[in-house]
Amino acid sequence: MTEVRVGDLAQGFLFRRQAVQLRTELSARGQELSTGRAADLTDRLSGDTARLAALDREVALAATLRRNQAQAANRSAAMQAALGRVQSATEPLATTLRSAAAGGLAGELAAAGSAARGAFEDTVGALNQSTAGRSLFAGAATTGPALAGADAMLDTLRAEIGAETEAAGVAQIVEDWFAPGGGFDSSGYLGADSPASPVPLGGGDQAALDIRADAPALRQVLAASALATLAADAALNLPEDTVRALFDTAAEGLGSAGPQLIGLRADLGAEEARIERAGARIEASAGGARRARASLIEVDGYEAATRMEALSQKLESLYAVTARLSRLTLLETIR
Repeated sequence: MTEVRVGDLAQGFLFRRQAVQLRTELSARGQELSTGRAADLTDRLSGDTARLAALDREVALAATLRRNQAQAANRSAAMQAALGRVQSATEPLATTLRSAAAGGLAGELAAAGSAARGAFEDTVGALNQSTAGRSLFAGAATTGPALAGADAMLDTLRAEIGAETEAAGVAQIVEDWFAPGGGFDSSGYLGADSPASPVPLGGGDQAALDIRADAPALRQVLAASALATLAADAALNLPEDTVRALFDTAAEGLGSAGPQLIGLRADLGAEEARIERAGARIEASAGGARRARASLIEVDGYEAATRMEALSQKLESLYAVTARLSRLTLLETIR
C-alpha cells in the first residue's frame, strides 16, 4: 500500500491554490485586454478613487450640458426659421398693398386682400410652431399653441368692426384689439406672460430663448396683415376708398415693423452664437475630463497581452509539474 504523507497533501493544496490564483489573474488580464481598462480599479489607484469619482461627475455634467446645448441649438434654429418665414410672408406684402392702393382695379384689390390673408395665416402658423413638443413662442407655457387660429382672430375682429365703414374707425378698432391690454391679450395670444426659462450651458452661461408671439414687432405684423385682410373682406363689404386707405395704413404698419423684426432676428442670432460657443467649450471640457479619466483606468494593450502570455506559460508549467508529480513512483524517484 502506498503511504500518503502530509507533505504530499500540503503540496497538492499548494499547487491547486497557485493554479486558482493564476487562473484568476489570467482572467483579469483577459478582461483588461478586451475592455482596455484595469480590472481592479481600487488596486490600480492604490485605494484613492476620489479623483476618478470627480472625473466621472465632470463627464456626467458635460453630457447633461451637451444635451441642453443641443436642445437649445435646435430650438433657436427653429425659432430663427419661423421668424424668417414671417419676414418672407410679410415683407413683399407691403409693396403689394401700396401698389393696389395706388390705383389698382377691383380685381387687384381682391388679390391684395387674398395675399394679406395668406400672409396673416402664414404668420400665425409660423408662430404656432413647436419643436420637441415645446411651443416656440408661447413663453413659459410650452405645451400649447402661442396664438389662436387665424380664422378665430379674424372672426373676432370682424364682429368688433361691425357696421363701421370709415377707414380711421376700422384701423383704430384693429389697432386697439392688438394693443397691450386689448382683445389680443385675452383671446388672441394664448401663451404665458412670463418668458421661457433660460437654458443653462455651464460656466455661469445660459441661453435666453424668450421671444414671444406677443412681442411688439410681431403684434404689429399681425395687426397690419389682419387689417389688410379685413379691408378686402367680402362680409364687411367696405367702400373701395376705405379699402385703399386701409391698405395704405397696413403697408405703413408692415414697413415700420420690418426693422423691429430684423432686430428680433439679430438678437436671436446673438443667442445662437452664444449656444455655438458653449457647445465648443463643453466639448473641450468633456474631452479633457475623458482623457484624464482614461489615464487613470486604461491599460496598455501590448503590456496586458505580454502579461497574459507570461501567465499562460506559468499556468501551463504548473500543470505540467503537477501532472509529472502525480505520476511519480518509487522507481522513477530513485532513478
